[in-house]
Amino acid sequence: MGAEVLDRLDSLSNYAQSLFDSPHQPIEAPIRAELFGRQRFEQHGRSLARAQGTGPGGRGGTQARFFPRVDANLESLRRAFDYLALTSQSEHYVAPAAEWLLDNFHLIEAQLQQIRVGMPRSYYQRLPKLATQPLAGLPRVYGIAWAYVAHTDSVLNAELFMAFLDAYQEVDQLTLGELWALPTTLRVVLLENLRRVAESIAAVKVAREVAHAAWDAAATLSETDLDALYRAMQSRGLQDGYLTQLWLRLPVERNEAGPALARWTERHCPNGPGLIGEAQAGEAAANLSIGNIVTTLRMIGQVDWADLIEPVSCSLRVLRRLPSFGRESESTRQRITHAMERVARLSGRSECEVAQAVVRQALATSASPHGDADRLADGCAEATAGYYLIGAGQAALAAVLEPSALEQGQGAASTRIGRDRMAWRLPLYLFAVWGSTAGVLALAVQALHRRGWIDPATGMTWMTLMALALMLLPLSEAVMALIHRMLAESTRVQSLPRLDFADGIPEPHRVLVVIPALLTSPAATAALARRLELHWLANREDAAQFALLTDWGDAAQVSLPGDGALLSDAAGHIGSLNGRYPVPEGEAPRFVLLHRPRTWCETEQRWMGWERKRGKLEML
Repeated sequence: MGAEVLDRLDSLSNYAQSLFDSPHQPIEAPIRAELFGRQRFEQHGRSLARAQGTGPGGRGGTQARFFPRVDANLESLRRAFDYLALTSQSEHYVAPAAEWLLDNFHLIEAQLQQIRVGMPRSYYQRLPKLATQPLAGLPRVYGIAWAYVAHTDSVLNAELFMAFLDAYQEVDQLTLGELWALPTTLRVVLLENLRRVAESIAAVKVAREVAHAAWDAAATLSETDLDALYRAMQSRGLQDGYLTQLWLRLPVERNEAGPALARWTERHCPNGPGLIGEAQAGEAAANLSIGNIVTTLRMIGQVDWADLIEPVSCSLRVLRRLPSFGRESESTRQRITHAMERVARLSGRSECEVAQAVVRQALATSASPHGDADRLADGCAEATAGYYLIGAGQAALAAVLEPSALEQGQGAASTRIGRDRMAWRLPLYLFAVWGSTAGVLALAVQALHRRGWIDPATGMTWMTLMALALMLLPLSEAVMALIHRMLAESTRVQSLPRLDFADGIPEPHRVLVVIPALLTSPAATAALARRLELHWLANREDAAQFALLTDWGDAAQVSLPGDGALLSDAAGHIGSLNGRYPVPEGEAPRFVLLHRPRTWCETEQRWMGWERKRGKLEML
């Protein structure tokens, strides 16, 4: 009956029609609850940790809900956006919350790609899943992000967030993978909340649209029609907005001869001003929520999550007991932490236990009569976390962790923490080279058979065998060149571990930048000095020195008449540079000349610098 009445309202938009044509499903309430302060958040973090149970999470529907729901949220937001944009273009009233959505929709659409990049499906599958409803099958961090968003009204406050996570981990530790998944999970929950708020805004607009359409067709609607229409609005949870707009359209002067809609509205809206107050409060709350969501989505991309996550991670707090870990670059720390996650999975230990084992090993192997701190500060390899997680100390770490795995029945074969995972690559490479070479030779032999150059009765002659043997070397080189090109195109580059010198090179890590060269003429020396000056101008580091590393050209005797003048000219250029760019008194000069004499070379039968450029660098 309600559908028939709605069909008679010709002025309804397509969005409104589609809302009533879809199965009965009330608009979901926004993710909004009581606002918590720090102390209340800490209490909630501990109680949430006790309440959340985790399970394996199947590969079926519950595990796949995370990504389809994101797609569905964006699709719903697009429909709401189109409807609100159409309403705005028709010069109807648009609430401030709707204007937030219209002005920032480009930011919202960009979230889908960031979510897919931030949490690939393989990464998502490894996260602990919730075992209890209503979020069963979703990552545990999804429940944490949901609780945080609900009790802050979608505001990102670093202090509150860290206090919440710290309190949660007093009861149950989160893995590093879960902590790094939090930024992406927050995006997902915020999109879910934005969908709900946007749908509620669009639903209020639909309710008002239906009310206007009902007044426009008031002369054709009976009280039975109005009752049926009201039930249709109730089934979608739109009755309040509908009644509010009907009340606002009531004529000032009313009489019994007026339309049935006026009398019906008076009976169902005894407190019109109260409805208007509730509508204004809901509009203000929606405006605040959407503003918070959009602001937080922007902040998530700007926050340095390493500074936010590392302090709340138990394993990273343990690793920071090693002074060297704090001095590593961010990319190196990420490699170390990923390796720690892998070791924890293989050994059956927690990440915090692995970190504690690494620190114990570093302290034990770096112990000296001067104390652990002295050796740790000196930067010896054995005093770093990377040595045991991505370096040569993996076997030592395995020796500490494997006994526990064996006692638990997991077996050394299942852990293989310290085993070289790259050992299979050399045999595979050799097999690819020689197998491909042999395959091409076999094709060549078949071609010779087809052309009749090999007699089936007598087989290959010695000349044919020699020709094939001569083909072997160039053919293998061609095969290796092809394999090397394929490897170069497909292999991901693994950067070397490095220190973080974002604030400049510290004094204990002074560097020397050298230009190896020959002193051949005053003009060439002047050009070398100019290049050295440009290196300094491009790298103004107080803890860096710049040097010309020189020797003379080859000669038939130990010295030539012009050698002294060339050396004096080079020293003059270096002195000029030091005068132009002075250093504080007592410090080493910024520019240096390092020169060596000729020595007799028996094989060359000449006087020359030992091993020329390579020799200079090796001697340095």
